[in-house]
Amino acid sequence: MRVCETQAEFEQVLSQLKLTPCPHCKQVGRLIRHGFLRGYDDQHPRRKTVRAQRVFCSNRNRAGGCGRTFSVWWADKVARLFLTAESLWTFLVNSVATGNKRQAFRELNSGLSESAPYRIWKRFREAQSAIRTALAGLCEPPKLASQQAAEHTLAHLKAAFGDHFCPPVAFQVRLQARFM
Repeated sequence: MRVCETQAEFEQVLSQLKLTPCPHCKQVGRLIRHGFLRGYDDQHPRRKTVRAQRVFCSNRNRAGGCGRTFSVWWADKVARLFLTAESLWTFLVNSVATGNKRQAFRELNSGLSESAPYRIWKRFREAQSAIRTALAGLCEPPKLASQQAAEHTLAHLKAAFGDHFCPPVAFQVRLQARFM
């Protein structure tokens, strides 16, 4: 998986595929574009948007590739989630601040079901240890009086990526890993 923040970076990665080694078999010159990953746009629920570009290590004909694929993702998209990273960050911050997940989710004006905020929160809760472990290599966790784990995770994200408008985007770009 590769994560790109800007259109120029995205196009540069895709234009240099033939010079890039496959992340699986390390063969150079075998990578080709292999379609898009599309998902619903959180601002326009009936319209689909490009979330990532699939890349295939060609093993067709006499190509010596491994036949596996990987994705080049936009940093503002979160894998397997309808919301953008910015909407997710807004939801998480509001949920921790108010203690009310449903109200925080309503403020996003999303077309998702009433149970969606709880599924998203559960996914965030389960990902916190991986997020905090990754952040530990970047900076020390800030000291908080709160006992709430989610509040500590959000504070750690702000400490690591405080200068960025959306810490989940910065997390994905800097660590080249999924946020959740």
